[in-house]
Amino acid sequence: MEEKQLNHFSHEEHPLILSELRKENDDGSIDRKFVVCYGCQEQILDPAAYCCFACHFFLHKRCAELPRQIRHPMHSQHDLVLLGKPPYYSRSCICDACGQDDWKFFTYHCSLCEFDLDVSCAILDQPEILEQREIELDCHHHRLIQLEKPASFLCDACGKVDEDSSYLCPTCQFWIHKKCALRPTKVKHKDHNHSLQLAYSLPSDHRKFPQQCSVCWKKVRLRDWVYYCGPCRYFVHITCVVISQKDEEQLREDIEYPISGEQVQNVVKLPSNNTAQELIARFLLKEDEISNSNDSVKSNIPEEIFLISHRKHPLVLLEKVQNLDEIESTTSDDQEEAKALLVCDVCIEPICSSDDPHYYACAECGYVVHLTCSNLPPKLHIPQHPQHPFSLMHNPSAVGHFTCQACYRWTNANYYNCKPCELSICIKCASASMITSSVKHDGHKKHLLAQLQSSDRIRCTACGGYTYGGGFGFACEDCHFYVGYNCALLPPTTTQRWDKHPLLLIYPPYFEHPEEFYCVLCEKEINPNHWMYHCRECDYSLHPLCIPQIGRVKYGRFLNVNNHSHPLTHVPEAKYKSFCGSCNNRRLDWEEAFECDSCRFYLCPDCAYERELTDYEE
Repeated sequence: MEEKQLNHFSHEEHPLILSELRKENDDGSIDRKFVVCYGCQEQILDPAAYCCFACHFFLHKRCAELPRQIRHPMHSQHDLVLLGKPPYYSRSCICDACGQDDWKFFTYHCSLCEFDLDVSCAILDQPEILEQREIELDCHHHRLIQLEKPASFLCDACGKVDEDSSYLCPTCQFWIHKKCALRPTKVKHKDHNHSLQLAYSLPSDHRKFPQQCSVCWKKVRLRDWVYYCGPCRYFVHITCVVISQKDEEQLREDIEYPISGEQVQNVVKLPSNNTAQELIARFLLKEDEISNSNDSVKSNIPEEIFLISHRKHPLVLLEKVQNLDEIESTTSDDQEEAKALLVCDVCIEPICSSDDPHYYACAECGYVVHLTCSNLPPKLHIPQHPQHPFSLMHNPSAVGHFTCQACYRWTNANYYNCKPCELSICIKCASASMITSSVKHDGHKKHLLAQLQSSDRIRCTACGGYTYGGGFGFACEDCHFYVGYNCALLPPTTTQRWDKHPLLLIYPPYFEHPEEFYCVLCEKEINPNHWMYHCRECDYSLHPLCIPQIGRVKYGRFLNVNNHSHPLTHVPEAKYKSFCGSCNNRRLDWEEAFECDSCRFYLCPDCAYERELTDYEE
């Protein structure tokens, strides 16, 4: 081996000679000198090293050739200078990377900050390994350097603080976990039909509305790395994606409803077209009668009754026709009118012939009531408000609007009221609050729902609004899925007057529908993370609350007001170029109003309430 000398600053007494440390004997055995590198204090296993045998001083070839000055990612503001030993009075230091104390050997040092690294932590000592430890990512302009020793820090990729190996940008302090840096760009997830693409921030096309992770239901922040399916608007945090086949097999069973055969009959299934009546029946009947009501029970139904909410005339038991074609009407308009009139005046829900066609009606007033609603208890103890009982109330006003404090919708239905607390709840929400079993809702097929336990305001997953204080809603705590009564009790289908097709209640993610959704009634864009009604044949959508019949108001009631000789009819939409005849000619085009057909006279609901002639029967 050709002799190579090196004058090294760490050993100025003698030059260092590049020497072989192992020798092969004639019998094939190898003699190896056991020596330790002064610079890094590790055993020298290389065939050769720089040596001063007189002083018993040795250096790895790589340690002897270390650069005297570097810029390190852990201290990028200043250069670090290589010293033969720490410059302090004690001749020792603490490594600012690994915390090793009493270090007395090669040290990269910043005199301005008294920052020190031993050579093992200053990974720039191995250029050939350094190449393997540097990576480039599409999301960052600079190369990232791997730090070997685990560190606890806030990751710029997943937003979590974990102790892990990491990659750091020496230029701008961009710091991410190693497991995040090595994420695959495309994955399959058990809950979605399509491959998910890795994005280093929330894609710009999806920033109009707040996005939620479809696994943990927490917000996807603008700078979060995320896996997503663009056409379906499906987003998952990178830490929420199940990649391993083992984990996926363990979780796959959790997709179905975890209910036994004995539980099926006690689980409330939503959505339903007859929700109010089904729920009322549950707390009116004993549990063993819920699915066993028979003809003998129905034969005891009285033919005529009086209700406190309608004491002028008796209500007579009638039966709704099974098909509108059976109505002796000559035009489809007459049939639609007959259909529209059959709305219960107590709960403001349609009287459907698909279940029990019997109902009570007043022939003179057009007042109709479900069989179930005719048996509502005058007092009700609602679990969410155990302080006082609620009394069944009705508003004799034809306008009759009040705001339900469970679903926060305007309605002219009857209601339950807690007088001491001034708390009023509509019939439908009161019946929902009496559910003691689990709820199976198509909007969340992964698990069953239970009554919401918290009385705090919680954001409804279905509409993005808040479920107001009182706990009037359903929840899956495991998935952070919350839905207020307002959305949970929506019917699965509804109709619009101009469309012969049914409107279906649909839930995100909306597979294979990359186009934006706009409500055809209010003409505003619909948040694709929320529930909506959709016509598949015509491909148009609507906000649930934009549909008149979803608003829980019964139209068609008559109202007498002062200073007008004819009765006014409550209509969901005033005609084009209509004005309120009382409040400064307010424009009422297509808005709820009280209308006089004879005079083309209109009043808005507020003015109708003020001018109503209050001749209520006591």
